[in-house]
Amino acid sequence: QRSSEHSASTNCTPPPQIIMGDDKQPEAPADESKIPPLNPEDPLFGLTDEQIKESLSVFGKNEIVIPETPLWKLFLKQFLGFLPILIELAAIVSIAVRDYTDFGIILAMLVINACLGFHEEYKAKKSLD
Repeated sequence: QRSSEHSASTNCTPPPQIIMGDDKQPEAPADESKIPPLNPEDPLFGLTDEQIKESLSVFGKNEIVIPETPLWKLFLKQFLGFLPILIELAAIVSIAVRDYTDFGIILAMLVINACLGFHEEYKAKKSLD
């Protein structure tokens, strides 16, 4: 009885279907008719030089281009978000009521927060490189 349960639980089932949101469309499968066949004389050898050149001209290099985010954008990104915008609003209110001491303190908090956030994100970005 135990062995029948084990064999029943190891049946091959298809992988679960990936459900994507409305805004994402799955990539269309590559047109297999455009993919050159392997070298018919020796399939273990791979593509001929001519087939490689043809594939490069049709499909391009097989590489992933990673966009580089400029450091100034990474720094300015620190001023967006709920907490930084809340601090910015407090700075606007303090300058509106002409409380320059509080404005200076709040502005210093905003800059320190941005510098710390930038430093952490820069270190994280460098660790991935």
